[in-house]
Amino acid sequence: MKLKLEKIEELIASLKNYTNTTIELIKLETAEHYSAIMANLISKFIVGLVIVLFVFFLSLGICFYLSELLGNSYLGFAIIAGFYLFLGIILSIGRKSLLKKGIQNRIIHEMFQSKS
Repeated sequence: MKLKLEKIEELIASLKNYTNTTIELIKLETAEHYSAIMANLISKFIVGLVIVLFVFFLSLGICFYLSELLGNSYLGFAIIAGFYLFLGIILSIGRKSLLKKGIQNRIIHEMFQSKS
């Protein structure tokens, strides 16, 4: 009887160790997965910020060039502003089909991407 009781206690201790190890493994895998997602998002944000700055200064250059070319100090800026207004309207109209689904699919892909 004592032998069976010792075996049951060993089995319970092994089960507790297994459960604790499994929980710790799940925690580590979750932390690794989400840290990879966050690193990806932050790096994309930095690249996006650099692109935005590039487009901003390029737009300023085009504005000044058009203003000089047209002989009017504000007309170049008005033309570029109109271009961005047109682009904003197009993106606003096609927001669901052009932006929302693509972003949503990319997030889902990042979340369920298999480990390399």
